[in-house]
Amino acid sequence: MKRTLYLASGVSVLFTTLAFGHIMFHDTTHMMRHHDESAVFLTMHTIVAVALGVLSLIGAYFLLTGWRRQSSN
Repeated sequence: MKRTLYLASGVSVLFTTLAFGHIMFHDTTHMMRHHDESAVFLTMHTIVAVALGVLSLIGAYFLLTGWRRQSSN
């Protein structure tokens, strides 16, 4: 049962990350086309979005592979 929960959570995180990346891509291209924000904001927006996406994908990987800490015993 626990393994099934890890797999379901990993798949959920993976799809959520893909949706987040899709939304951030379109949001960033919209801001670039219409020049609504400054270049500094756009750069920081992109850096934060990429960092969150990478961390989320790492979390999905660990959930899907069942990575756990090795016990010292």
